[in-house]
Amino acid sequence: MNHILLPGTGYSFLRSVSIILAMLGLLAGCVSPPGHPDWIRVGTTTKHDVIERYGPPDMVIASPDGETAVYRPIASAPGFEIPTAQVGPSGRAVTSMQRIDPGLGVNDLNRERTERLRGEIRILYDSHGIVQELTSP
Repeated sequence: MNHILLPGTGYSFLRSVSIILAMLGLLAGCVSPPGHPDWIRVGTTTKHDVIERYGPPDMVIASPDGETAVYRPIASAPGFEIPTAQVGPSGRAVTSMQRIDPGLGVNDLNRERTERLRGEIRILYDSHGIVQELTSP
């Protein structure tokens, strides 16, 4: 089989491409997925560490694999509208839609949070409270 040699290196083109792809693969493994906090390490970080930094989770999902803590950024909390009725100037009922936000106007119900999240994260803990998986939907 004939190999194309790169000038002045003695390496074949295919071997060079293979080495470059392997190096890029290794570097990709070092980068956190978008939205994932860099400080959380699977197999090392504890539930206590996370709660100390973010406060209690917004939701906890129990499963046979452990428990999953869900943290959401404050700005992403869904709101909804409800119809309201008031007495108008003429004495007649006037209806309008009123936006209701979680917390009924309170900006952050979780006051223990010391750091804000950019996006929702889900953290699976094992029975010892060690992070086993970190995902963002």
